[in-house]
Amino acid sequence: MTAPSQSPTGVPALENPWTAVRCLFESPILDERKWGKIPSIPADAFILDLEDAVPVGGKEEARAKVVEYLGRPEYFGDALTVPRPNPLDTPWGHDDVVALARANAPTIMLAKVDGTDDIDRVLELCAAHGSTPGILASIESAKGVLDAAAILAHPAVVAATFGPGDLHVDAGMALYEPDGAMNPGLLYPKVHAILAAAAAGVPLLGIAFGPDLKDLADLRLRVAAEQRLGFAGLCAFYPPHVDVINAVFSPSPEQLAHARETVELYEEAVAQGRPAVQRANGEAVLAHQYKESLRTLARAR
Repeated sequence: MTAPSQSPTGVPALENPWTAVRCLFESPILDERKWGKIPSIPADAFILDLEDAVPVGGKEEARAKVVEYLGRPEYFGDALTVPRPNPLDTPWGHDDVVALARANAPTIMLAKVDGTDDIDRVLELCAAHGSTPGILASIESAKGVLDAAAILAHPAVVAATFGPGDLHVDAGMALYEPDGAMNPGLLYPKVHAILAAAAAGVPLLGIAFGPDLKDLADLRLRVAAEQRLGFAGLCAFYPPHVDVINAVFSPSPEQLAHARETVELYEEAVAQGRPAVQRANGEAVLAHQYKESLRTLARAR
């Protein structure tokens, strides 16, 4: 039994940096005005999109720009980046994946993953061009939800997203109730995907969604509900949503203090060869509480 290595800040480093992501932001790469705002947006990660955000006539231009920005990590500060190619069954998917493999993208986001075959086909193409990226799998179809356990347990998957926008169309269900509440029919797919992600040990991000993008008070309620449900963070495409998501998914001072104490107690037990330790109130500190505390500390900003 060993503890993770220490980061430069003294906080134990996480093996998977996606665990610390609160907000994954998507901005159209060919919209110069919006793309120019990226350095000022406090997201923990950014999607470099070649799929939904790019019109048919701009696919090649967008591909070249994504490859360019993969070589310019300083543009994103300390944030992670993940390119999202078009699916392989589209006219652009093959060339997208080859370009990303040649650019040595460390992680690739796959849209609408229906099964593990979708992942394997991309990995085989990447391997043919000397690359072995991690995969961020998007669960946003009926098949993807039903096969979520196998998809998220795939050894290459490092994180995942859940997309109700595409799912509700694929499943033929409404996205909202007449009063604007999320359709309760989406609760089962969300929980199913959350449990599959938890079982696989990968973070699952939902999406900040609401009928009125500018109603930040309503959005905060929806974001908090997704956090309580078990999502590790949320995706966003509207800049004002990022601060709301970060606030909801950031630990409180009390939670940070508890996490630091847990890490100290557990690492002391490890150093003494013990598998666990008890707090003064009798609460046991075990490996899973230690891992949870590492995730909490990783979200401290």
